[in-house]
Amino acid sequence: MLIYKANIKWQQNFATKSLHSPKLACNLCQIFSWRSFRALTTTSSTLKSVAKTQVSLPLDQLKKAKVPMVPFPMTPKRMVPNSIKKPPYAETGYMPIIDMIAPETILIHDEESIVRMRNAARLARKILDLACSIAEPGATTDEIDECIHESIIEHNAYPSPLNYSGFPKSACSSINEVICHGIPDTRPLNIGDVVSFDVSCYLDGVHGDNCATVIVGDRQDKAGEAGVDWRGVPYRTEWLSPEEEARICFSRKLVKATHEGLHAGIDACKPGALLSSIGNSIHSVADAYGFDTVQKYRGHGIAHIFHTAPYIKHYRNSDKLELKEGMIFTIEPMFTAGSEECQEWDDDWTVVTIDGSLAAQFEHTVLITNDGVEILTSSESEWS
Repeated sequence: MLIYKANIKWQQNFATKSLHSPKLACNLCQIFSWRSFRALTTTSSTLKSVAKTQVSLPLDQLKKAKVPMVPFPMTPKRMVPNSIKKPPYAETGYMPIIDMIAPETILIHDEESIVRMRNAARLARKILDLACSIAEPGATTDEIDECIHESIIEHNAYPSPLNYSGFPKSACSSINEVICHGIPDTRPLNIGDVVSFDVSCYLDGVHGDNCATVIVGDRQDKAGEAGVDWRGVPYRTEWLSPEEEARICFSRKLVKATHEGLHAGIDACKPGALLSSIGNSIHSVADAYGFDTVQKYRGHGIAHIFHTAPYIKHYRNSDKLELKEGMIFTIEPMFTAGSEECQEWDDDWTVVTIDGSLAAQFEHTVLITNDGVEILTSSESEWS
């Protein structure tokens, strides 16, 4: 691995805490399948189509969840077997100085490093897909965190967020107005919740990192006229009330916009492009949908160190750093239905919108190639 030193002092004014099966037979998967949930809680007579029913809710109501988020009790921190290779912060919560690199240093990955990064990224994506698939009504984010934790360990890897600067869980779960760094707890998920899972793992000495957002309960078995989400999962076409339909359809727009913003940023990546082109492209998508894009938290370089330069802004900026072949970093836009202004809870982690508006996030780890960009955290169906 080579080291590329660049003038990136302009990037250092940012919030430093930006974190950011196959155990498919785990109990959670068995208990909270969508089909069993519907069988237990609804019948064909209670679900009804409201496609022709018009409901007009004030935009300010659609932008927010019906009930604000509050902390719920948490379970103890999960343990990792001694046989698993751990990152340097696993025991103390902090990176030893000897393992840190200068803030103006950007890593250029060689082929051996790229192979390891690709393997870690693909595992992170596999576990993220698992998390999204079991985010069903009634499940708690703590139960999902347990499934993530056990699945990562089964692959002989370490869940990167665990004890990173003291973070107490193995993944981040951010619901409704929580933008990022939400701590999994015992709150049950409700139909219509907008929930993001940020899943990262440490495998063979390097980290893989990605995030995605789903709407809880917005799925059905067969494709209908409403289409599918970013995973190809069919949207619901039957509703319990016109208000439920209006709220979920608005949330779909937010999730769709954020996903498009991520890919607009990725499309701007190639050797010779400027770092600013990523944020400019993302911000244009937010504007087109009428949403805002969070400025305080950013993408980051990633390797054997979880977060390092370069730091990627997801809004319009004038950063002049030139992208070079071999760079690996994350792009992770966070869109909000209202203002992007945010604050932390007293737990020093959970970041929420100040106005209570909904938020969504997507993240990929990407590699700058000789002729463009490779998404290292692509889905298994896209692997060559």
